[in-house]
Amino acid sequence: MLDVRGLKAPQPAVMIVESLGKLKTGDTLEVLGDKPFVDMIPKLEEAGYSIDIKEIGNFFVLRVTKTENSKELNVEVKECDDELDEITEETNVAQLLKVYPESLKILVKYGFSPLENPEMRKTLAKTITLEGAKRLLGMSDDKFKEMMAELKALEKP
Repeated sequence: MLDVRGLKAPQPAVMIVESLGKLKTGDTLEVLGDKPFVDMIPKLEEAGYSIDIKEIGNFFVLRVTKTENSKELNVEVKECDDELDEITEETNVAQLLKVYPESLKILVKYGFSPLENPEMRKTLAKTITLEGAKRLLGMSDDKFKEMMAELKALEKP
């Protein structure tokens, strides 16, 4: 049983993928969430997992069973370069943090609070771009432009 209620994306996806890696064929992972897992279900089905989802009260229970045809799911984790020519919407968050450690305060200020946790910085940050994080947080275009202006001010001349 995995409880991801109250967590911000993509943290639940990272936790689900890590837990699935420990399953044997025929094992089932139950995940409690406050959202209906709409982003995960197609990926899980495509990877050959058997899926069942139920709404119970004000939360959702996702049951994922590993079948003989299940393929390993990965959350894409890239190693980061030590250089960053320009901060753009497509900048990987982990790379940004590596090149400009002071960007952490700006990101947290704009709602990227999971990054305060060092473990989340090791996993979550490697899997997402600034634009992807904007979408996951539901950040407005205006707020995103504000944040990008603050981040771009960090760039070395």
